[in-house]
Amino acid sequence: MKLFKFTQFVILLLTITLFTSNCTKDEIDSTELNSSKASSLIKKISGELKFLTKAPRSVELNELVSDDHLFVFLEKTNHRLTKDLKLDLSKPGDYFPDSVPDNLQNWKTLNPGIVKKGTKVHSVYFHYDNETYNQSLNVQDYFNCKGQYQVNGKITFNRPILGIIMRASGGKKNNSLINSDKEVGLPRVDYCEHNFRHFPGINVADGCKSDRFVLSQDRRTLTVKNNTDVHHDNYRVILLAE
Repeated sequence: MKLFKFTQFVILLLTITLFTSNCTKDEIDSTELNSSKASSLIKKISGELKFLTKAPRSVELNELVSDDHLFVFLEKTNHRLTKDLKLDLSKPGDYFPDSVPDNLQNWKTLNPGIVKKGTKVHSVYFHYDNETYNQSLNVQDYFNCKGQYQVNGKITFNRPILGIIMRASGGKKNNSLINSDKEVGLPRVDYCEHNFRHFPGINVADGCKSDRFVLSQDRRTLTVKNNTDVHHDNYRVILLAE
């Protein structure tokens, strides 16, 4: 899978060199979130997950950074879907422990699904962007998957988890993360969906340590392990509201 990482790296360098970001982070105010709403949805959060009581102004690469924390914030709540919502992971299970080889890690084995139009949902956003890797980028280490930053954590909700949206690759049709920004994202958060350079979703089978998601059988608890280097990890957890 070194070819995948090489392609990713070349696109990253070209876009950083040739383009400047159009993100209007300075023109977007933080969105206040109701703490009582958060406590009604989240039963317990542990590990290196950090809940934000205010939504960030931007989740663009190198904006909201930490080597040690994966940030979590609420998006739209009690939202009735105006269209079908594609999920990349929709069933309880363990996706993917390090013991699973790359050839068995793909978008199909994540068990994708659909949340039907008219369903009432809550959306919770997860964002991990390390602060240090790009500051001392070693190309050889990058291609050999050395020096990646990792966070681990667990979150238990009071509502069932319908699934996770995490794909930002495979063309516009398959780009479920960016395609869901307007439907369940906050209008005052800049997701920079026009700027693909940061590989905003989760990379499956890229030849390095696997990102891991464990969805409990009762659909209430999500355990995560996320690894980042030059890119950052972003995904949405969709909860059933009623």
